[in-house]
Amino acid sequence: MNKYIKIIKNTLCGIGGMLLLVACNKDFPNLLQNFNEAKDSPASKDKVLLVILDGLSGSVVQDIEPENMTLLTRNGLVTYGSLADPTTDFKVTNTSVAASLLTGVNSDKTGVMSGDISTLNPQYPTIFERLKNEAHRSNFYTSSSAYGTYLGKNATVQIGADDQGVVTDALKGLQTDSADLNVVHLTKVEQAGLASGYTSESADYVTAVQNADKQIKQLVDAIKGRKSISNENWLVIVTSGKGGKTKNSESDFTAYGDSERSTYTLLYSPKFTRKIIPRPSAKDIPFVGNATRYTYAANNQVYGQLTDPNKFNVSASEDWTITFFAKHNSPNTTYNYAVFLAKRLQGFSGNGWNIFSESGGWGFNSSFANQTFGDYINDGEWHALTVVIKRSGTQDSVYTYTDGTKNSISGKVSQNVVANSNFDNTSPLRIGYSPGDGNTGCDLSLCNLQIYNRAFTHDEVKRYGGVTHIDESFPFWSNLQGYWPGYGDVNTSKLTEKAKKGAGDLSLKGPVSWTSFNELVPFFQPPIEGSFFRQVPNAVDVPFMVYQWLGITVESDWNLDGKSWSPAYVQIRK
Repeated sequence: MNKYIKIIKNTLCGIGGMLLLVACNKDFPNLLQNFNEAKDSPASKDKVLLVILDGLSGSVVQDIEPENMTLLTRNGLVTYGSLADPTTDFKVTNTSVAASLLTGVNSDKTGVMSGDISTLNPQYPTIFERLKNEAHRSNFYTSSSAYGTYLGKNATVQIGADDQGVVTDALKGLQTDSADLNVVHLTKVEQAGLASGYTSESADYVTAVQNADKQIKQLVDAIKGRKSISNENWLVIVTSGKGGKTKNSESDFTAYGDSERSTYTLLYSPKFTRKIIPRPSAKDIPFVGNATRYTYAANNQVYGQLTDPNKFNVSASEDWTITFFAKHNSPNTTYNYAVFLAKRLQGFSGNGWNIFSESGGWGFNSSFANQTFGDYINDGEWHALTVVIKRSGTQDSVYTYTDGTKNSISGKVSQNVVANSNFDNTSPLRIGYSPGDGNTGCDLSLCNLQIYNRAFTHDEVKRYGGVTHIDESFPFWSNLQGYWPGYGDVNTSKLTEKAKKGAGDLSLKGPVSWTSFNELVPFFQPPIEGSFFRQVPNAVDVPFMVYQWLGITVESDWNLDGKSWSPAYVQIRK
């Protein structure tokens, strides 16, 4: 026993019992084979059944608990929130996911980002081809002739008329065929989801999932009934193509928040015990950094200012979006009329505009419109404040948003019609303290200031207003005219401008101080490392698990994107 415990300890990496395989110049070790000491005999033959259910939502499986899949989880590794694809670059399809499930690489490598499987990149062979090269046989049961043609090369393909025909063919094969890998592809769940919705409230969808559950039982029973079963070591994998489109009130703009990318994955073997892998939450990623602290009391007035006074005049027929993060350093404080961002000579008079605090909320004032208000922000938490100025259309407007929501203080407006007039001035853009009528007790931290020559739509403010770090990959980088995040300027006398469009740095004046933070902010979207999306099985992991189970070494020059997962074993043979 000590021998094998030592092997396990040397191959397990860190968190959650996951087996993390590092892509280096060495071939990947066969981790599952370390656990296969539980085989019945040295002559035991390893075999795999892979069932792909298009359109199966993991959350629905969790809600309705289909009888047979639930029973299988007693001896299985299961997740109800696996990922079809970890990116959000394109609309995922069953076809694009099938390509990843059967090659082990993501869509940027397979070349399949739509429903057209003919674009499959031959540079990344399917699992059928790699197994054939290792003298293993495969069967592929599907109702899609395109799948058979492009994905099924190097496998024995049987095309059924529908799911029932596919299952009938697979049952015949599983009874006597000696193939090492059997892939069964079913589509009825997806068809029901398209017709009536991918939710547990849709009776037709639930019925389709329950029927698929019965078919899975038939397939597993066929394996158990094989005459050669006593000399075989079977792994059963049940997984989704894509998930299903649902209405989700949760604001998660990562791949985890895309219900079509959220899938179901089960790894079953009689030798396993139960293990559930939960989906992580993007809301558990903290907002970390530094921000300038702006105070207003006499002899303690802190502000930042541009050198060029002509920057950021909002002239007639121009569209602008101004967005930044703000925090009251003392909760439940009220700073009436304290201006904290302005392009105006003083306070609330003359040409120009300013953003200010009032009654625990905030507002936008200009020389061309009445005041426009956002929501309350004096709770001592970070908030994203956004002003959208639209002057290029037939009716000019100003909108204010707090944390992506156009939500006004009672009795005050969050939208204003703008008079079509020019209000340019020669006052430099200023952040923090501005002269005027403002409360001198004001104490705010501000960071992540962005100014665009484009009016964001309501949906864009909701989607992007909480992004904490942007770069050239940001969708509206070309419209960004000024960007002062401030995170890296701690203990300096300036806010460095990052867009490099000529706006210049903001020079900080007064007794400058800084605040550091490490906080969970619901609306904010901090940077996420790729490892965050590897905390649950991805589609690309399925071939990896098959190779490992069949004792095939995954070589580094295959450039696979998957990794292996460690199920919990009932026993390890002495």
